[in-house]
Amino acid sequence: MFRRLKRFFSRFRRTKPKPKPQPRLRFALDSRSKKHINSLDPKVRDVFISLMQIAKAAGKKYGGPKCDIKAISGHRSYEEQQKIYDQGRTTAGPVVSHAPPGWSFHNFAISLDLAVFLDGKYMDAIDFKFVEKLYRAIANIAEADGLKIEWGGRWLGRSRDICHFQYDTGISMAEMRRRKEKGFAIV
Repeated sequence: MFRRLKRFFSRFRRTKPKPKPQPRLRFALDSRSKKHINSLDPKVRDVFISLMQIAKAAGKKYGGPKCDIKAISGHRSYEEQQKIYDQGRTTAGPVVSHAPPGWSFHNFAISLDLAVFLDGKYMDAIDFKFVEKLYRAIANIAEADGLKIEWGGRWLGRSRDICHFQYDTGISMAEMRRRKEKGFAIV
């Protein structure tokens, strides 16, 4: 009798909430991409995992089986952003960023830079037309899938950045800086 009652009441026990389902991974992510995705705000990671799945599928479609897309930059501190911004201005090398600290979505942990590799070669520096076509396809698919992602290739002028993808927060850069200074969430 006691066993039956125990079994009956076991139906009413509180259960732990089920964990949020993770995005389905069709393509494995390399350790570098994982590191950069993990550097992002936890609220946007799943969106960027989905973006990476789109990117890897587009890479295989347009570049063949030896084409791979990787995340090469995620969150940057203001100090890291200053070093990148100084390059080509006060330190040696070409200019690689037009965004000073506090003016890059990387500083708020809501953006990724991607890179295309074909047969192990960094294609962004070799074949701009192919790479731009690939990034445009990734951006179009992400938009069609309803991901809250903006592509830097749609920006005008010298700030155009074809390898850059950022989460669309719907708030201004000034508001993001204000929230960061006060310790408030950006997303």
